[in-house]
Amino acid sequence: MIKFKLLTCDTWVTEWKWFAYAQQHQGQVPFLLVDRSPCPDPFFDPYVSSEERRPIISGLCRCFKNFQQGDSYIYITRVDHRVCHALSIPIGSYLGIAALAVDEVHKSHAAAAATFTPRRYIVAPALTPYPPNLAHDLHTRVAVLRESCIVSLKRGKSTVHYTPDCSTDAQWWEQVKFYHMRQKERQLRAAECRLQQVGGRDVLQLNPAHAPVFTPADWGGAQMNIYGIELQATQANQFCQLIAWGR
Repeated sequence: MIKFKLLTCDTWVTEWKWFAYAQQHQGQVPFLLVDRSPCPDPFFDPYVSSEERRPIISGLCRCFKNFQQGDSYIYITRVDHRVCHALSIPIGSYLGIAALAVDEVHKSHAAAAATFTPRRYIVAPALTPYPPNLAHDLHTRVAVLRESCIVSLKRGKSTVHYTPDCSTDAQWWEQVKFYHMRQKERQLRAAECRLQQVGGRDVLQLNPAHAPVFTPADWGGAQMNIYGIELQATQANQFCQLIAWGR
């Protein structure tokens, strides 16, 4: 049975410091509504045409791996209240980003990477052999360069986030190694997806100026969690419509 899941991801609008850095370094952060991690999950493949895109959900964030062909994942992002003010949207808002439908499930990150060819997947490094959220090979550093991501590290019981002007290469490398070990130990698979479409339009918004605004009332008031919220097909279609057409 096909699943419809509503999920959040942390983007450059989720924290004020991240947003401020992105605004000041638009060359390093051209898309505000992408996961801000060195190994972004999901990965939207923004640098090619709609027909060529090969989005990937790697499981690095939530350790998902029981993907099924046809499953649909709809992504939204929480917006910091100060960013809400800057964007002139209500406090407590979420922005709609994308809807991905699983086309193929690769048995491992390595198996998925073997199907890609070198090209531009991310802003930096500009040329990589496969997407940055396939973390199987530490000898090929394809993760997003430190200047274009937020480094997040466990420090005791807390997670500390470092903007690129505060992080170090060693901290960046520590997080990349963490993701490498996670995919290895959890034997993570990779879901290759396609962007869903509505009326010939991709269900994708990477610019907060155009992304639709949602509130918890739009999914019945349930509290978002790491495993996401199950949606009915009619609800999922409504989210897809709003994201595809934007505002």
